[in-house]
Amino acid sequence: MTRTPSRTRRAAAAVLLAGALAGVSACGGTSVLNLEVGQCISGQTAGEDDVSSVPVVDCAEPHTGEIYSLPQVPDGEFPGEEALNQTAQELCAGPDFTTYVGVEYLQSEIYFSTLVPSADTWDDGDREIVCILLADQNGSETTGSLRGANR
Repeated sequence: MTRTPSRTRRAAAAVLLAGALAGVSACGGTSVLNLEVGQCISGQTAGEDDVSSVPVVDCAEPHTGEIYSLPQVPDGEFPGEEALNQTAQELCAGPDFTTYVGVEYLQSEIYFSTLVPSADTWDDGDREIVCILLADQNGSETTGSLRGANR
């Protein structure tokens, strides 16, 4: 499967999230197709819908988000933006959140946002959803990892 890093993904606002990760500038950073669990990302990101790269920083540095899960959705025809965003919400609020943070999403004070494949990246074989922890719904910066934060 060949992925084209210049393609962009759609950003989806999380449940109870006021769009803190609604978009990221395409200038610089790590391709959204190459993110890994445990990486932290920086920058206030409201304003754009399409995301192609994000600035990755050491989690000890101030950052706005932390990648905690990269679930794959099944192959098939592009399900549509609304259905894909709903799937992302369900997957990112599920067991991976609980395992990483230490408590179920509805019991946590930590929020999340998602990045989902666009129709273009879907056509290139992209099936990965990016689940991103946020310290608060306003996209404020934090330092340190949120792994196990609610244990």
